[in-house]
Parts: sequence; structure tokens; C-alpha cells
Amino acid sequence: MSTLAGAVVGVSSALIAERIRWRRDQERDESQTRRVVYSDFLMALSRGHSDMRTVVLQPDRSTGDRLYGDLHQALDGSGIWRLRQSLSLTASAEIIQLAVRTCDALTQMRDELIADPNVRSDTYFLARADLWRENAHLREAMRKDLGMDGPPDPEVGQYRYPAAS
Repeated sequence: MSTLAGAVVGVSSALIAERIRWRRDQERDESQTRRVVYSDFLMALSRGHSDMRTVVLQPDRSTGDRLYGDLHQALDGSGIWRLRQSLSLTASAEIIQLAVRTCDALTQMRDELIADPNVRSDTYFLARADLWRENAHLREAMRKDLGMDGPPDPEVGQYRYPAAS
């Protein structure tokens, strides 16, 4: 009987240890998946902003409906909308909400550039500051979710509004 009890304890211990190892591996894999999705999403935000600036800074920049289309294509071509869907499958509700606010700031910037395609205007500076603020808060929440150590994101709280405002 004691041999049977010893076998049960031994097998149970092995199963518990395996379950703990499996759960740790699952958590590591989930964290890695979120890290990749977060990184891809942030890069798409940056690419969307950069591509819109490129459209506006072209010497032979389009106007009217063509500018409208070019700016929409610059943002849509960044992959931000596809990646936002991926984010909705991997991130917490808090991060999704911050991502939506960041996307809203980016689309607001696009709309401002359609109305006034001048990256030196106060309107653009305010839209850019709003985008940077939302992006910084999103990155900070992502870092926290991934358990990253170190100092906080240096851009949190530095929104770079124009001096004239």
C-alpha cells in the first residue's frame, strides 16, 4: 500500500510540475505574441504619420480631391487598420482603448492636413502634439503590460505644443 501511495504522490508531483511548466511557457508565448503585435502596431502608427508628411512635403504636392486620396492612402497603406484588428485579439481593454485614441489622433491629423497641408502650421503642431501624447500613453501601457522595467517613456508628459499656443 505504501508503494502505491508513493507512486501516486510521485506521479501527482510530476503532473503538477508539468502543469506549472506548461503554464509558464504559455504565458511566455502570449507575452511574445503581444510584444510582436504591439511593436507592429506602433511601427504602423509611425509609418502612417511619416507617409502623410511625405505626401504633404512633396514639391509637386497634389491638391483637392487628389490630396484627400493621397493622404487617405498614406494612412491606409501603413497597415494600421489591419493591425488594430490584431491588437483587439491580443491586448487588454485598456490598451485597446488607448490604441483607439491614438488612431483617432492620427486620423484627426490626416483631416487637418487635408484642410491645411502645412506641416509648419499651428494646427499641424497641435495635431502632432495630440498624437504624440496619445502614442506615449499607449507605449507606456504596453510596456507595463509586458512587464518591462526601467524608467518611464521619456515622451510621456512632453507633448511639444508650439510656443505660440
